[in-house]
Amino acid sequence: MKRLFQIIPVLFSILLVGCGGGGGSASNTPYFISASDVSVPENRLFVITLQVESQNSVTYAISGGEDGTKFSLDAHTGTLKFKSPPDFENPADIGGNNIYELNVTATDSDDNHLQQTLRVTVTDVNENPDSDNDHIPDDIEAKIGMNSDQPDQNGNGIVDGRDTEGGKGDLFFEKQWYIRSIGTVTNESDVESIEGNDLGLMEIYHRYMGYNQGEPIIVQVVDSGVDADHEDLIDNMDLSRSYRGINIGDPSAAGKSDMEAYVHGTMVAGIIAARAFNGKGVRGIAPFAKIAGSNWLENQTPAILEKVWLTGAGANEIALSNNSWGSEFDTDTLYEEIMARGTSQLRDRKGRIYLFPAGNSRNIGGNANLQYLLSNRYAITVTGLKHDNTYAEYSSPGSNILVSGYSGNYTDDSPTIGTTTVMGTSSNSGGIDTQTTWSDDTEKNYTFAMNGTSAATATVSGAVALVLEACPDLTWRDVRYLIAAQAQQIDTTNSSWIQNAAGHWHSTDYGFGLINAQGMINDCTTRYSNLPKEVSLSATRSFNTPVADNKTKYPFELEISENIKVEWVEVTIDNDSTYASDYRVELISPSGTRTTLIQEDSIASAIAGYNNWMDGGFRLSSAAFLDESSQGKWSIEIRDMLPPDSGTLKSIKIKIYGH
Repeated sequence: MKRLFQIIPVLFSILLVGCGGGGGSASNTPYFISASDVSVPENRLFVITLQVESQNSVTYAISGGEDGTKFSLDAHTGTLKFKSPPDFENPADIGGNNIYELNVTATDSDDNHLQQTLRVTVTDVNENPDSDNDHIPDDIEAKIGMNSDQPDQNGNGIVDGRDTEGGKGDLFFEKQWYIRSIGTVTNESDVESIEGNDLGLMEIYHRYMGYNQGEPIIVQVVDSGVDADHEDLIDNMDLSRSYRGINIGDPSAAGKSDMEAYVHGTMVAGIIAARAFNGKGVRGIAPFAKIAGSNWLENQTPAILEKVWLTGAGANEIALSNNSWGSEFDTDTLYEEIMARGTSQLRDRKGRIYLFPAGNSRNIGGNANLQYLLSNRYAITVTGLKHDNTYAEYSSPGSNILVSGYSGNYTDDSPTIGTTTVMGTSSNSGGIDTQTTWSDDTEKNYTFAMNGTSAATATVSGAVALVLEACPDLTWRDVRYLIAAQAQQIDTTNSSWIQNAAGHWHSTDYGFGLINAQGMINDCTTRYSNLPKEVSLSATRSFNTPVADNKTKYPFELEISENIKVEWVEVTIDNDSTYASDYRVELISPSGTRTTLIQEDSIASAIAGYNNWMDGGFRLSSAAFLDESSQGKWSIEIRDMLPPDSGTLKSIKIKIYGH
């Protein structure tokens, strides 16, 4: 069962289920697959990660060129950087035209050599894109008819980018605590938000809002449909890339009689990209991005999912897919097979970003690692936070969780998420028991009652859209890496936090922490280098060892002889126990870092037909070992914690992805 991961309302849906010389040849001569012409914005050190197709190991060197001395090159990773940040206004290249030329040589372990000439063009960047410092970039002010030299056009003492009044304000912006928390009551719970506990977006808004210099970032909402005619969404809808069932076009085109079904998708779309500065209700996190709506949940066939995620009209230009749905348990590899193609083919081979909720089943033993949909490296799995930066009571844990976003808890005990809903469907009176929008929402087009890891995923999607506007050259792996490296550790007293041997903190409750878009942008616009080509290692071992039903800890070891930096680890366990919920499984790296892959009392055995989910091999995954060395003995500790069933551990396979 595919479920929309939101608490209010509860909705269900059933799954039906190159360039360069010396082309490759039998002689194993290496050939470049990275570009020879590169454009980079000024003030940025990183240029490109050189890549060569070769069956052998390759080293790189700068071998001349009139501007070769201006660069440094990592011999092993192929990362090329300027030694000093280039200044467009003061070009340092020999020609004085901001086109830098150098030669690089790749040499493989068979002593084959290949040289490539690189032309690096430095492009101009508007270094003051918000002239009046009102949190609205100048190009957006020009687009919507505002004065970029006047920070408070209506003279009410509030800078334009924070205004709630007039035709250029956003009426309920001060209620959107997850964007900017000022310590006020935002719904009928009478609980105040906490000043500063938000996504930290206001400084980003001086430069980035999803507008992308007139080529907006496109975010796909794969859900139950979107009210495409909503007053706060209509200007941001991209209908050419939207789907209703098998048809291209308006995802609400079936008629208003169906619109109640589109509530969830409309809420998600509003969190990501409700239009700003239009005199309407709310603001999206990326308020000038475009929304491509899809109601695949209405027509859940593999062919339609492939069209939505991979092959549909304009698919290459869609930056990310927000998928606020899931199930408690699945072993279907269809999802990752499509995502694998999307991450290798789309966005000009940089890869689409796929985001998902961890689930809302904590109170019944849910775990994000019980879904193959989420336990693969292509999926960015998001869990939910309350306003006090602790996990929402419903949010499922998991070692495969990458990051946290804001969702609130419940409308009666905490601030929840303010967003759009299907026009005319909210309740603006009746108090805490029945009210779902603010009393000032006279047309009932908005809601303050959105929550669940669905909402959290949408907040992360909006944040990632801003990052991709700042750094469009990031691949899907780079986005994952920056999310992990820059996430903000929260609730530091929580016992699930572990610091791995590379210095990263990870938690089965929070992933790497709260999404930090500003940190990601600071990193990727200055010093960050894209990751080298992905490689993988694996080891399989048979054991045929009985696991006693007495909480005894059984360590099973597998050896990895090669050394790469870890990005993702998968463990497939074949166990013939008939009651999966008895087991606690922990994974320990050669460096001693420990994470819990699954805990006892999980929901696994409560799902009809899956009582023997480990029989034949079940995969669990973890992001916790980021940047650690793969080399050495990996230990999988298994304990049968609950009577009366027992089983035999037959085999374990470990697979490590990294660089």
